[in-house]
Amino acid sequence: MDFEITNNSLSEKHSLSVDSEGVRFSNGALLGARRFRFSEIETVLLSGNHILSFQVGKEVFSIPTRPEDPVHQNVINFLLQEARRSTE
Repeated sequence: MDFEITNNSLSEKHSLSVDSEGVRFSNGALLGARRFRFSEIETVLLSGNHILSFQVGKEVFSIPTRPEDPVHQNVINFLLQEARRSTE
């Protein structure tokens, strides 16, 4: 199963996809999407203004979320569950 958050505005295009293999993040850059295993994720944060961020090494990747959207909540919950499981 694949869960995805997309944020497409005039100035930014982001997407975050979470599946059983890990996370795929795209910020709309020419380099395309980057893929990470859950074990590579060091920190997951959700700010007060609903920006979901995760850290891999010295890089931080962020995407706006909508708290009222059940799909966004599923993505966040699955990401947290799998990131925690990978550290056990």
